[in-house]
Amino acid sequence: MLALILSLAPASAAGARAATVALGAKASPWTDFQEGRVRLLMIEPAMDDQIIRGGIGIRLMPGYKTYWRNPGDSGLPPAFDFSDSRGAQDFNVEFPMPSVFDDGGGGQAWGYKTDVLLPFTARKTGTGPVSIVLKLDFAVCGTTCIPLSANLKLEGGLPAGLEAIEAIARAESRVPKRLAPQDFAAQVRLDSRIPGENPGFVLEIRHPAAPEDFAVFTESRGYLLVKPPVLLSPGHYRVELKGQLPPGADKTFGPVRLTFGSKKEPREGMLHLDEAGVTQ
Repeated sequence: MLALILSLAPASAAGARAATVALGAKASPWTDFQEGRVRLLMIEPAMDDQIIRGGIGIRLMPGYKTYWRNPGDSGLPPAFDFSDSRGAQDFNVEFPMPSVFDDGGGGQAWGYKTDVLLPFTARKTGTGPVSIVLKLDFAVCGTTCIPLSANLKLEGGLPAGLEAIEAIARAESRVPKRLAPQDFAAQVRLDSRIPGENPGFVLEIRHPAAPEDFAVFTESRGYLLVKPPVLLSPGHYRVELKGQLPPGADKTFGPVRLTFGSKKEPREGMLHLDEAGVTQ
């Protein structure tokens, strides 16, 4: 394949990345399950490129779903073990904006209802060949939830072509953009805190997405139920969180990662609910 220059997607949660010279792409064989199939993709780095870009492809059978890094009310988040890889270290897996779906028990699950590619980066070490080895533990959900485990290896691999490079770039563009604190504060305002054993919080969020495309997700030490957003005016939403503090002596939520927006314009930043004022 002819060498080509591929500019990376906009800054993601991992921060801005420089342009990469892509010599081509490789793919591992698919590992098949009754519920779907998984494989590794990697863009071949140039000799002087220290950043490796790749993706974990999850292809689902009709009717199945899989989970985000926070699965919501139920389910299992995926787990990644790259420790047997050679020629690469410091792996960082990122997640495109998820969807909300019924978990089958009256709650909400967060994840993917269609095929998904989880992009990753790693740091190249040495000058020898790169061998990526991944033990992937994940779950899929149809009428019941099923834990699965795959051992994936990309050493040599099969040529994957420009289509794989473009797929990785698309997945990177769908990773929520990490906002600087001042930009996050301009778009997300903590309006009030409702006291109680299970406190509530009211947020006002500004984002241009239409109501049918807008969603909010949280990650914290405790549990935070996200109630359906209410449109106040075009691009202006009211979102209520219902909290459950974590067990133990330190009953605080800690820094809360808030992911919000649409699949085309996902954003995220850090929210500090423990410092919120109380509204009686």
